[in-house]
Amino acid sequence: MENTIDKGFIKLKRNMLEWEWYQDSNTTRLMIHLLLKSNFKTKNWQGHTINPGELITSIKNLSKELSLSENIIRTALKKLKATGYINTQSTNKNTMVKVLKSDIYDELNISDNTQSHKQKTNHSQPNQNQITTTNKVKNEIETIERKEVFKKQILQFQNQFPKEKLESFFNYWSEECKQTGRLKFEDEKFWNLESRISIWKVFGSESNKKEPNNFYLNR
Repeated sequence: MENTIDKGFIKLKRNMLEWEWYQDSNTTRLMIHLLLKSNFKTKNWQGHTINPGELITSIKNLSKELSLSENIIRTALKKLKATGYINTQSTNKNTMVKVLKSDIYDELNISDNTQSHKQKTNHSQPNQNQITTTNKVKNEIETIERKEVFKKQILQFQNQFPKEKLESFFNYWSEECKQTGRLKFEDEKFWNLESRISIWKVFGSESNKKEPNNFYLNR
């Protein structure tokens, strides 16, 4: 069985237009075909280790794939081998072809699209993580700012209500809902701050058992 590549890419350089075999259409076709067919990573096949840039094929298969006669394929292979573009090693059934380094193509781009995709993903993932982190920090800052605004509104009544009542009131109603990101008082349909504090002064809440959070600091 012949090794095939159904993914990946190669990059030909423009100076291939000046390549010595460019005017020889059959040799050029064969060279490009070998580049496309060569392995992009090491594989084992029927006891053979096939390295990147190598492929196992045959004169017959190349003839069929390129619709060229076997004699034309042999001649083109000899030209490429004689001028240092490939090496070949024949067995009873197959031929191992190794594409050698050349200035007409970029060997680094005989590569797997999957690898390229992973590289792109790896580059984009930190960006996505960065966006997520930035949004999280932004939300936290907005929450802090909303709490500060709420605190200032409450402090307007510091001469009318005891400090501990205002503090426990703030602790309770400034709790953030983890699901919505809203503060508890923001989910109330009807809200009158002074009335709420007045009721709080009389009845209080279980929330006043919470630890103080430096309510009067940095005001």
